[in-house]
Amino acid sequence: MDTCIPETTIAGFTVVDTPIVQAAQKYARAHLNDMGFNHVMRSWILGVVVYNKLREKGAVSEIDPEVHALSAILHDLGWDATGELISKDKRFEVDGAEAACDWIMEEQQSGSAEHWDDYRLRLVWDAIALHTTPSIALYKEQVIKICTLGISAGFRGPRFNKAGTISEEVFDAVNAQFPRLDLADGIREIICGFCQTKPETTYGVYTV
Repeated sequence: MDTCIPETTIAGFTVVDTPIVQAAQKYARAHLNDMGFNHVMRSWILGVVVYNKLREKGAVSEIDPEVHALSAILHDLGWDATGELISKDKRFEVDGAEAACDWIMEEQQSGSAEHWDDYRLRLVWDAIALHTTPSIALYKEQVIKICTLGISAGFRGPRFNKAGTISEEVFDAVNAQFPRLDLADGIREIICGFCQTKPETTYGVYTV
């Protein structure tokens, strides 16, 4: 990848701003409702904050910002509001991982994305498929760990970590830009829907 990576500011925080990251936001917006889209955007931005803090402390190594961005922004495609990306027999995390990687490969074939080899695709797949399983994800590659921590931060805010990487001010700023809306009830409705439409994918997995 080019070392001169374009950046922008969202909710007061600097994030990567390559064409594929911009396109990923549009793709997520097309497939998620307001609650879901705001959730993935918070997850991405808070993940960047967590990464920067841990990097300053020498607690993590450098990560690929595009891999992190796409993993976070696309991590809940398995909630697809259109239904197009939802399978009849796979966990929503796997649906999301498959949909994200399929989309990236389509972008690459069309010339809209560059340098997406099998390794980077696998990182995205693993980050998304494992994002609800921190007991595994936190021991995978650093970018997968950061993606999981960012998602956790989006739910739990300053309470989620002992390292103090998310302050109340940061959490409030991100929530102001991307409100939580009916997050708890919205997720409960989605998961209960899966329990009805493909229950075999939910056994022993969720508490709602």
